[in-house]
Amino acid sequence: MVSSITLLSSDASAQTAVSIPSDVPRPNAAVSQQQGPAQGAQNAVKGTVKRFNIGVQGGVAVNPEMIVGGAYADFGPVFSEAVTIRPDVYVAGGEITTEFGFDVDGLYALKWSMGNDWRTYAGAGASFALSHESFETPVDSSGTTTTTTTSSTGSTTTATTQDRFDFSDTDFEVGLNLLFGARNPKGAFFEVRATAFGVANVKFLAGFRF
Repeated sequence: MVSSITLLSSDASAQTAVSIPSDVPRPNAAVSQQQGPAQGAQNAVKGTVKRFNIGVQGGVAVNPEMIVGGAYADFGPVFSEAVTIRPDVYVAGGEITTEFGFDVDGLYALKWSMGNDWRTYAGAGASFALSHESFETPVDSSGTTTTTTTSSTGSTTTATTQDRFDFSDTDFEVGLNLLFGARNPKGAFFEVRATAFGVANVKFLAGFRF
């Protein structure tokens, strides 16, 4: 049996009774209140990404060989329509070397490309990196260890292993970046970056802005 709720119109000249079944779903106020802060946080994140022109980048490095991935922001123009500042943070890893770094670069859009869809640029900046190197090498040609194991049944197993020296080193390096690349107004770019005086290497990067 379905109970009902009777509503009376406030108009005295026409008293109208409306019967509403009690099992009709009603809006949940708690759900509405929860959606408000969540939507506000999402809008704040979107606003921050747009305001600071945040994007992602990735590529490869040589000498030493590593895979590179990271994020960057783009500030500008600064002082001139052709100048922007681009800080970035990245992680790179290879067979021997692992690197975590932070760069601050100044980019200058070359004048002959200012009106084109793809604008070429050159730049320079500072590199701050924490580099870790780790590898193993044999101690010498005669350095071996022999292990003999006897089971409960009386059988004997002999294993010979090569003795190895473990090397691990972590350094904080400060270097100079020199870079050249091309980017379009939508935020995509391709770049060659060389770092000297620190974690010396050459990176080939590509990225895009959200």
